[in-house]
Amino acid sequence: MLIKKLFSKKGQVSMEIGILVAAAVAVAAIAAYYYIWNVKESHPENAGISANKAIVILGNKSVQYANSISNL
Repeated sequence: MLIKKLFSKKGQVSMEIGILVAAAVAVAAIAAYYYIWNVKESHPENAGISANKAIVILGNKSVQYANSISNL
């Protein structure tokens, strides 16, 4: 029955569209899973700490360069 249905010309366009939609849904589900997994693994609670460290380091470097320019 399934083989007959697969190779029949009746309703083939709708079957192909159905397969295409099913494949698109599967790809979207897999991509969403990996996106959520990567966000969870990135430890978002540490983002603020890292940002504050970067701000302090960049601030210190900019002060160093500003002082070295004034010494010229």
